[in-house]
Amino acid sequence: MSFKKFKNIKNGNIYYLLREDIINCTNANDNQIMVLYKSLEHHDMLFVREKEEFYNKFVAVE
Repeated sequence: MSFKKFKNIKNGNIYYLLREDIINCTNANDNQIMVLYKSLEHHDMLFVREKEEFYNKFVAVE
């Protein structure tokens, strides 16, 4: 499976975007759409972030 790569604008680190259809089901943020991504350097580290915020703070790279 091939994942798109994204660069964090602030620190320059590269990440793989794994999913962008994760549903947040915590009380305050029910139904908020989240993305799941992982570090290119540290493959065992997974992260989630609100989808709109992710696309504001990361840019696609080839």
